Amino acid sequence: MRELEPSFDLDFNDQHLRISEHEIAGKRVFHVNFGGGKKPLVISVGLNSKNQKFWTSIPEGRQAEAQQIGKLIAEYIREKK
Repeated sequence: MRELEPSFDLDFNDQHLRISEHEIAGKRVFHVNFGGGKKPLVISVGLNSKNQKFWTSIPEGRQAEAQQIGKLIAEYIREKK
């Protein structure tokens, strides 16, 4: 696993998140650290059967969080450019 960019911080539902971006087996993933003892979340962009992108949790099961936080990550990355 290789870190791609320096970690960054985002706010989500009155929580402070620490995000780090990594590459695993050629796939870009984001590690979301909530702090405060909450279990971290790993998310990535997937493609559905219609080749539409969507945010997903790895492993599956925290899809709602992945979609909401993924949108925040995408906005952050777009603003950086």
